[in-house]
Amino acid sequence: MPVWIDGGPRRSRRSRAARAAAATVVPALLVGGALAAWDRSAPASAPSDPVLVDLPGAAGGHGRGMSQLGAFEYAKQGWTVHQILNKYYPGATLGTVHTGLPVTVNLTERKRLDVLAPAGAVVGGQQVAPGQAVSIDGTTATIRAGCGGAVVGSIPSPDGTVAPPTANQSVPADQVLRFCGDNAGYRGSLVARGGKVLNVVGLEDYVRGVVPIESSPGWADQGGTAALQAQAIAARSYALVRGAERGDEFTDTQASQVYGGVDREDPRTDAVVASTGGLVMAQAGRVFETEYGASRADDPASRPAP
Repeated sequence: MPVWIDGGPRRSRRSRAARAAAATVVPALLVGGALAAWDRSAPASAPSDPVLVDLPGAAGGHGRGMSQLGAFEYAKQGWTVHQILNKYYPGATLGTVHTGLPVTVNLTERKRLDVLAPAGAVVGGQQVAPGQAVSIDGTTATIRAGCGGAVVGSIPSPDGTVAPPTANQSVPADQVLRFCGDNAGYRGSLVARGGKVLNVVGLEDYVRGVVPIESSPGWADQGGTAALQAQAIAARSYALVRGAERGDEFTDTQASQVYGGVDREDPRTDAVVASTGGLVMAQAGRVFETEYGASRADDPASRPAP
């Protein structure tokens, strides 16, 4: 059964007409693949809601879709990821999409593309040597002997892109491009365009940079792995709903999903993202609009214990 990219942002709903129109112009992604880390067959039924205690900040969020704090409490009390997803996204089921799609993220705090290439880079079809730095001004890339080093040359860069030396998917940590100044690293390519700095990153690497910020990696140490799995699937679905394959631009803030690049990744959430690789929520053959927030008004996590 094909799964179509469709839908709208998790913090604001789109009309049915808009969703239907989008579905007529985007390609189908085939459901398939296997899940190695846990059984993806849905359970027959979920247990009754556990009694949840009040949590700091539990009243936050827009009140739609999955309650992140609620999911955490359910996970600690033995719910599986299937049961959590079934509760918050009734009528949707798991589907699988290919994971080679790019996501374009506007790095909102960045105004200039000036990066160190520890393992080298590709600019304008030419190789930049390891340890050199690249800054983009218009359609020209200036190459320096490291951040703050002497200028060693310039390269035409019509598309304003600095790419890692190997494929953009799952770029090794030692090949990650890093901004001069604060050393912040981002997997994938970096692009100067229209006064913005963009990170064009593979879908799975994008999710790796979202989950540890939108949730807490520490949940894995407190019996909350199933909640983190649900978060990874929701974040991936949201990215596709917003049209990753169509090249739509995201931000790295709550206006899309909070994204922190490689420096915010965590081994615990990396494992969760890998275990759910390619999994999305789907309904009627389309990726489902997986809104989520800190809590929901009708969720036990938003109410104090009696």
